[in-house]
Amino acid sequence: MAVFSKISHSELEDFLKNYNLGSLSGFEGIQAGIENTNYFVYTSSGNYVLTIFEKLSPKEAKFYLEFMLFLSNRKTLCPAPIMSKSNEITKTLKGKPATLVTKLEGFAIEKPTSENCYQVGQALAQTHLDACEFENGKPNCRGFEWWKTTFLQIHQFMSENQKKLISSEIKMQTSFRQSKLFKILPKAMVHGDLFKDNVLFYKDSLSVQESKIKKNSSTKYRLNGLIDFYFAGIDALCYDLAVTLNDWAVSTEHSTFGSFKKSHFNELVNGYESIRQLTNPERKALPMMLRGAALRFWISRLFDWYQPREASLLSPKNPEHFEIILKKRRGEKNYANE
Repeated sequence: MAVFSKISHSELEDFLKNYNLGSLSGFEGIQAGIENTNYFVYTSSGNYVLTIFEKLSPKEAKFYLEFMLFLSNRKTLCPAPIMSKSNEITKTLKGKPATLVTKLEGFAIEKPTSENCYQVGQALAQTHLDACEFENGKPNCRGFEWWKTTFLQIHQFMSENQKKLISSEIKMQTSFRQSKLFKILPKAMVHGDLFKDNVLFYKDSLSVQESKIKKNSSTKYRLNGLIDFYFAGIDALCYDLAVTLNDWAVSTEHSTFGSFKKSHFNELVNGYESIRQLTNPERKALPMMLRGAALRFWISRLFDWYQPREASLLSPKNPEHFEIILKKRRGEKNYANE
């Protein structure tokens, strides 16, 4: 999320006339992210998130929103798109497709516990189960073909060692994707970007009476929803799990940065399997998926770092993070280690 398209109070008031959401109380830009323009919008009927799609066509934006609407009508915890008075899922703002979705209360957790990881695993698995019932689909726009073409666009900015590393991994990922193992992996629409900043939690504090009984208890954090489905696409379900593990279950300490925290890794997988059991092929494929997921985000962050778009509140992320993680994944035999 970011702010590329600036809007005025009057422009937003005019846009809200398309909806039955009451009067505008206020709005503010959202800094996180790099793809679309996002605002929190506060009205007399409730709070919402406005997204202006900077790159997507109206047809593409409609697809993602229909997928979110499908999931929100099932068991997946995610925002629900708001239909306009004319029953449209997108409208036009600043000459671009735009939408409003329900604003989920909560906050992102920067340093998750193993219990948080368990809940994320459960939520991801439920999303996969629901997504398997979604009859439409589109290829992952940041899938393997995108990795290869984008690498060619940014290799001029990289050192020789970095280019050799990516070339080597692409070669191995190519071989893997041509294998019988890859071809039998369960596939469906996946989130594709379930990082810590795309999951919202809320405090589930104990009552005063409960606190007296459980003197050593601490505040619990309950998962309230998953957000930002605008990188969703058809891919292997275990790839989506790998993306999630590479962010939620890795150490951020300087001396062990990028290595898996065994408790976090195991609890995230346990949470996932409490809802959906991994198949044996998925278990065998997970190490290569973890490497592929690290490569995907290293390439995308290199691209955003060296070829950024102008935007108010834009915050591209340092690509070195995933260079380290890819090296860790390539060097591990037991990927769930301390």
